[in-house]
Amino acid sequence: MRPRRALALALLVVSALFLLSGFGITHHTIVGPLTLGLLDKPTAQLVHTLLWGPFAVLLLLHCWPRR
Repeated sequence: MRPRRALALALLVVSALFLLSGFGITHHTIVGPLTLGLLDKPTAQLVHTLLWGPFAVLLLLHCWPRR
């Protein structure tokens, strides 16, 4: 797999987790049962807080100009 493609895939996964955890914070009564109780409100808050750094780095690398 090429590095740019791997970077894009990693950004996609982190973005999906970032959105799911954010939705889990605001709508924990819906997300909790959908994730079989794995993503309750405190866990969603923790995941969301921990993901902003990797998300920002991956987004910056993804938008970096190609040579």
